[in-house]
Amino acid sequence: MAPREQSLLKLENVVQLPQFMNRLFLLLVLVATLLGSGRLHAFEIKDGDLKTILYARTDVPVAWRYTPNKEVIILDMPGLDLLGRTFNRATQLKEQQYSEPYPRVLTSDELTKYIGAANKTFATFAGGHDLRVSDLVQFFNLAERDKVELFPEENALRDFFVEQGLMKEWRGVYLPQKPNTIILAIPQVQDRGSEPAVTRNARYAILLHELSHAEFYGNASYNRYCRTFWADAMTEGQKEAFKRFLAGMRYSVDNQELLINEMQAYLMFTPDAGSFSAGRLGISESELAALRDAFVKGRPPLQLPLRVRAGDLP
Repeated sequence: MAPREQSLLKLENVVQLPQFMNRLFLLLVLVATLLGSGRLHAFEIKDGDLKTILYARTDVPVAWRYTPNKEVIILDMPGLDLLGRTFNRATQLKEQQYSEPYPRVLTSDELTKYIGAANKTFATFAGGHDLRVSDLVQFFNLAERDKVELFPEENALRDFFVEQGLMKEWRGVYLPQKPNTIILAIPQVQDRGSEPAVTRNARYAILLHELSHAEFYGNASYNRYCRTFWADAMTEGQKEAFKRFLAGMRYSVDNQELLINEMQAYLMFTPDAGSFSAGRLGISESELAALRDAFVKGRPPLQLPLRVRAGDLP
């Protein structure tokens, strides 16, 4: 090769190296942006009823369009820590700050301390979650207002909602497009390891519990039934027992809608003695059985199975 050609080749290599480095830098920035926004944690979208969802196994997050009710989306999360990092902060805002004069989204440090003070971890703070799109829009707007840095998993959830047309961004503000759509979240079955085990029976109890919340939100007749049952069928002592039980889990018991919603979910749709029992409620077994009988005899207008016992599976 002639000296002139060698010089030109060296010059070309010198010119191409910065171009390569610039492209590499841009690629790394893109990957970091995707990781930061959570876009790499995409949800698979499937359709299913209660039984289909219960027995499904997945290693990736799945968004189930619940076939009995098109207004319900069930997010199936492979891992309790993933579930918690996605939903704990939003649930804390919705269910545990009702009486706060200035509700706000906790920072990550504040959330970690809050969960630790309850002797919980991100994996054990809540077994399942229920929110409406309107609740989550408020959550994302408050986080944006206060410049709270969210987890990548929370950003992934926000991006998914925007992509699915459940909400949109307009001039820095998130607006609900389907505010009454109900978002439920449940964990996958898993063996005990770095996180607690989730058995098939536990998954069923969580799924039933969360679906009963969807009924309370979206079924006006059932909502009225539960309110009437609370007002007319329950004694003041029984109401106080539920308040103490829920306050022990840091629910905002000043929120009567939340109280009634959780009452019906625990009373009738949580077939797991570790989560709910007469002993945990502070009443006798006979009184709890009578309360359940009264609820069933009133013929609640919903399609979920009643009188499910611990260990029963569909």
